[in-house]
Amino acid sequence: AYRCKFYGLGSDGTVGANKNTIKIIGNNTDMYAQGYFFYDSKKSGGITISHLRFGKSPIQSTYLIDQAEFIACHNPSYVTRYDVLDGIKDGGIFLLNSPWTSAEMEEKLPAGMKQTLAKKKIRFYNIDAVKIAGEVGLGGRINAIMQAAFFKVANVIPVDKAFEYIKYAVKKTYGKKGDKVVNMNIAAIDRAAEALEEIKYPASWATATTGAEIPEEKVPDYVKNVIQPILRQEGDKLPVSAMTVDGTVPVGTTQYEKRGIAINVPVWNADTCIQCNQCAFVCPHAAIRPYLIKSDAVKKAPAGFKTKAATGKEFGGYEFRMQVSPLDCSGCGNCADICPAKEKSLKMVKLEEVADKENEYYNFSMAQPVPDIDINADTVKGSQFKKPLF
Repeated sequence: AYRCKFYGLGSDGTVGANKNTIKIIGNNTDMYAQGYFFYDSKKSGGITISHLRFGKSPIQSTYLIDQAEFIACHNPSYVTRYDVLDGIKDGGIFLLNSPWTSAEMEEKLPAGMKQTLAKKKIRFYNIDAVKIAGEVGLGGRINAIMQAAFFKVANVIPVDKAFEYIKYAVKKTYGKKGDKVVNMNIAAIDRAAEALEEIKYPASWATATTGAEIPEEKVPDYVKNVIQPILRQEGDKLPVSAMTVDGTVPVGTTQYEKRGIAINVPVWNADTCIQCNQCAFVCPHAAIRPYLIKSDAVKKAPAGFKTKAATGKEFGGYEFRMQVSPLDCSGCGNCADICPAKEKSLKMVKLEEVADKENEYYNFSMAQPVPDIDINADTVKGSQFKKPLF
């Protein structure tokens, strides 16, 4: 049997595309096919893992795949957060969606992943599906592109036939949404074949000791020993002794997740902001918030940290800043869309371009004391200065 695992982001279309893949293979070949789909509790915006298998022999049971000939990672942030190559077979195929060039892979991939690729002689392919989706008008829906890339490199069925079947599935799936949506998906599929790049990595990766890694941050022991292994999809490995005797779980642990899943995050322009706080009001995850900072404290801020005098007589002596938590943001863009300023005060920028600096600004903002001011929480503006407690 041919076994595949696809790591996707909830709502990016990965699961839907893989359901179509199973139908395409099952209906158009003499192979048996099966799909099993794993969802994070967050569903939209959470991790999804699609387990696909197909072959000449009947499939007798439903079970997860632990040894795969093909693994695809549809979100580049996953390469440092999960062991996505766990269980890949020698000589297998790894397909990555990322904006990185062949040369950038050296610093963008973690050392462990580079070792696995080289030691197991994995065929490594990369495609910038997000760029293609943006150019054809699909936004963050990369499913058709990644599905086309899979059929191109896996060679399960002839590529021309596979693309024909995918386009038929697109028409069937999106036909009710109109020709425009169908044609955008078809254009994306055609672009996928051209944009696919095989990464020729050096043999020295087999002994790699350096690469991308998530900086260690000081967190409570419970988060380090229980929450973080669960977030790495390694919760099944935890011993019972790791749990508290009375079964209690600390609250407020989501603040330590820092998933970094957004493609683009908002960057604030102080010059055009009217301090209405509507952006914070519409954020579904409280990832962007207004901060009131004492004028004296601003002098100790990191380089480039901009503020403006807070408007309102009750805010005298305070500076205002709208700050995103770049690693908590999901990149939905609601904040930038709602901004009523004549010239938008929030611009969506690629996460990797601003993540380090914006995270530094966020940590500084969070470290400031809560203003000792009587703020009217019954207004949109005033309510957003209150600390979110979910």
